[in-house]
Amino acid sequence: MEGFYFYWLGWMFWGIVTFFMPKTAPRAIFSVILLTVLIFAPLNWTFGPYTVNFGLFFFLICCYAVIGRLPIAQLAYSIFVSILIATVHVSTQAFIQMDPIILSVGPFLVQVVPSFILAVLLIRRPIRTVVLGIGMIHGEILNQIRQASEWPVSIGSFAFWDLLALACALSIGVSAMMYSIQWVEKRTIERYFRPKPFGNRIDKHA
Repeated sequence: MEGFYFYWLGWMFWGIVTFFMPKTAPRAIFSVILLTVLIFAPLNWTFGPYTVNFGLFFFLICCYAVIGRLPIAQLAYSIFVSILIATVHVSTQAFIQMDPIILSVGPFLVQVVPSFILAVLLIRRPIRTVVLGIGMIHGEILNQIRQASEWPVSIGSFAFWDLLALACALSIGVSAMMYSIQWVEKRTIERYFRPKPFGNRIDKHA
């Protein structure tokens, strides 16, 4: 059923952000963004021959706002990586159309993993999930325009929402795993390799 993974993962992340994150301004912003995306996802906006999903458009604007705060060098690199991810997404969809038998391996695995691996290899910062989302959305736009043999063009179906949700979940999971490893490593170093303080004992034979 299209949209199952999107809603399941979306509400799960919304619950984690709302009830488990510290009560800070970022927590409130993330919670509002996730809730708005979940509400806008079923809504579409039609202008001329194009039909654009409200939730996808809102999510893309939020991603633009996040990377827009980066320094110029990091911003240029993030845009470059997002273009590569978009290209990989379009190429994957074209390959599936030419050889749909590969979907028997796992439709979500085949469509999500190439873009996810590229994002993990090229970006190691927490901004990776945002860049991955931008790249996949742009790839979806290009793919829909490319394969449209007749109007109208629909951008932002629930099938794509499932792909985007799974890719973002994998990216967040990798970031959480790397953070946990660094935390355990830091605690281990502090516990076993921290220099022991010298006492105030005075050597009587000195």
